[in-house]
This record gives sequence, C-alpha cells and structure tokens, in this order.
Amino acid sequence: MWAIVPIKRFDQAKKRLASVLSAPERKALMLAMARDVLSALSRCQRLSGILLVSRAPEANALAEAFGLRQFAESAEANLPEALNEARDHAVAELGACSIFIVHADAPLIDPTETDGIIAAHRGVTLLPDAERIGTNGMVCTPPDAIPFVFDGKSFNAHAEHARRAGLGLQVADGSGLALDIDTPADLLQLLRQGPSSQTGIYLQKSGIAERLAGVDNEAP
Repeated sequence: MWAIVPIKRFDQAKKRLASVLSAPERKALMLAMARDVLSALSRCQRLSGILLVSRAPEANALAEAFGLRQFAESAEANLPEALNEARDHAVAELGACSIFIVHADAPLIDPTETDGIIAAHRGVTLLPDAERIGTNGMVCTPPDAIPFVFDGKSFNAHAEHARRAGLGLQVADGSGLALDIDTPADLLQLLRQGPSSQTGIYLQKSGIAERLAGVDNEAP
C-alpha cells in the first residue's frame, strides 16, 4: 500500500483564499498543510511508503525532509492525468499493489484513523468531504480499480465507477480528511478543530487567525 500525495505549484495554491490571504501567505499555508499531511502519513504503520507527486521546487525539500519518494508528472498534466502517471510509476517501480491517494490540503488527517481505514479497506474506499461532494482521499485495490475524476465534485462519479467495477465500495465519512481547506470558513473551522496542527499554529503565529476572527465577527 503506497500513499500518493499530489501537490500543485505552491505559488498558485488556494486562489479561492485570495480575498483574505496574500500570495506569500497562501504559499506558506500550503506548505504547512503539506507538512501536516506528510507527517501524519509518515507515522502510519500500514503504508509501505509515500510518493510525493509534484514538479514544484518546494516539493524537493519536503521529499528530502520526510525521506519520501518523489515523482514529477508531465508538465501539462491535469490532476487525474498526474495521478494516472504516478499510479503507473508506483506499480512499475515501487511494486504497489494498492494505492491511497491523499490530497495535501487536509491537515487534520490522523495516522491512527488512517491505519484503521486501510485495515478495513476492500476494493475501493472513498473519503469524501463533509458534504459528500468532493473526494479528499481514495484507496484502491488494485491501483487501477477505477478511473480518477477529481474535478471538485467527484464523489458521486467515483462511487458510481466503484459500483460498476464490482470491487466493493466503502465510504469513510467524517474522517480527518473531511475538512479540506479552500475557503475562509474552512480556515476558521480548522482553527476550532485543529489549533495545534502545524497549519493551525501557522495561522495563529502569522496573525491570520486574528484577522479571520475579525472578518467573521463583521459578517452579517
């Protein structure tokens, strides 16, 4: 079982937060979230390894810091295409029989919970966001069990692909991966649920948390 963690370019990260965070702040936020995710995965007992998928220069330092394998997707690949390439690499070069796709913007991921999800996994396991709209994590056995969609509203499509494949579908609702950070409201929820995460600490020390609280108090 190999975890595959895709990360976009850090200088283009989280544009939906541009109304409350500057570009350098969004980049620092992405780095903090990636560290939370990679730190949790590194503590999982049921993973054979972690493959970081990114062409971003910052990913080189993350891979070195956590002792990870790294894969650079094709320059023009979108997310599903990058994951296809990374999956094929994990199978051919790393001997992966199963993969666990984890997005790097879900800083509340928990290693013990993740090990439990892997232990219970059969066929296809989906870890949706709180509204069951997007897919924040996916476990597949075999690695090519279903096509990758990941278009922001992929949960139903992934679930339907799993049903058609007849491999068994499991849904892990309410996991630490349910909160992915895209909006100011997500940041406030993170501060309530995971203030001691590296991401939460960054938000507090940078002054962003205080700024967000002020905006929230002004909201009608």
